[in-house]
Amino acid sequence: MAVFLDQIHRYDVGEIEAALRRGIEALGVDLGGKRTAVIKPNLVIAAAPKTAIVTHPAVVTAVVRVLRAAGIERITIADGPGVGLDVDEVFRKTGYVALAGELGVELLNFNVAERREREWKYGRLGVPAILEDADLYVNVPKLKTHGYTTVTLSIKNHKGMLSEEDKKLDHHLGLHEPLVEQAKLAPPGLVVLDGIVGLEGDGPLNGKTKRAGILAVGTNMLELDATGARLMGFDPREITHLAIAEREGLGTLDPEITGTAEEVRFEPANEEYGRVMNIYSWRDCTACSMCIDSFSAGVHLAIRDPRYWFTLVPKLLYWGFFGKLHIIQGREAKVPSADGRVICLGKCTRDLAEREGLIHFPGCPPSARDVAETMRRKL
Repeated sequence: MAVFLDQIHRYDVGEIEAALRRGIEALGVDLGGKRTAVIKPNLVIAAAPKTAIVTHPAVVTAVVRVLRAAGIERITIADGPGVGLDVDEVFRKTGYVALAGELGVELLNFNVAERREREWKYGRLGVPAILEDADLYVNVPKLKTHGYTTVTLSIKNHKGMLSEEDKKLDHHLGLHEPLVEQAKLAPPGLVVLDGIVGLEGDGPLNGKTKRAGILAVGTNMLELDATGARLMGFDPREITHLAIAEREGLGTLDPEITGTAEEVRFEPANEEYGRVMNIYSWRDCTACSMCIDSFSAGVHLAIRDPRYWFTLVPKLLYWGFFGKLHIIQGREAKVPSADGRVICLGKCTRDLAEREGLIHFPGCPPSARDVAETMRRKL
């Protein structure tokens, strides 16, 4: 198998469509005879396309056009955003409600989709029936760094097919190996990487946009991800889930490359913590990103809601500029040795908080309102 690369520097649907057609032809992908397709972008949270947190709608629009031209009549765009989110708001803010209306395609929330139980290494796992029934599954990831997995590309994006409960279990199992095991179930027939503008640094949610000008097309998730990682300046053999995937026979880390794209080095996420001013979020791969996202949502709520302007916002300003606030999360969370106040996020840290006498935010994940109220009372 091979990976096709092209340089695309703007979100122009016509340019992206032309590049995608070149890639499909170069790889010998046959779309003939297919009537149904599922397209899975990365829509992890309610973020605008310009943030580079989510797959840009222009790329998915180009995919839809190519599939329609090949005779594929019924197309569904599907994803299961982060745990506890308002999925309708995610679809709206990312631009996919408008896209679906303009193109006449369906939108599906994987979090509540019909599922079929399948055997996997850890027991049984619910796989969306539509992925197994569709003639074609197209995985459309975003080029981003990640605090736990170094990069988040198509294998990580594939995880979005899981139910909310299985997403939580994924982190409890350790994340890296479960990602590989999930990749064995209902793999895509086509992968299209949106690397026109990526996200570097504290990804997958809080990084900085990075113009990379990359569009990649493949038929194998591991081979496309290895290629994407190299273009970001990372050695795929040093990325745990990619190395495991090669050992498990999911493909090669050294695929044939056709076409060209320039390497654009991405700043990696700090392996120990994410940081905004003097507020630190400590890494633990057993914690899902929704816990820290709920903390961020609580802070944003406090800034927007007048009832918190004199009761919580001054406290946040103090801790951000003059104090030091440590946020820990995940089943294997540890209290940092650095000075400052420690906050325990989510169900996984409840026992640790009780044992150490720390502030605890309950929930899996906590709601934004509960985060704001807990900080108002206890900070």
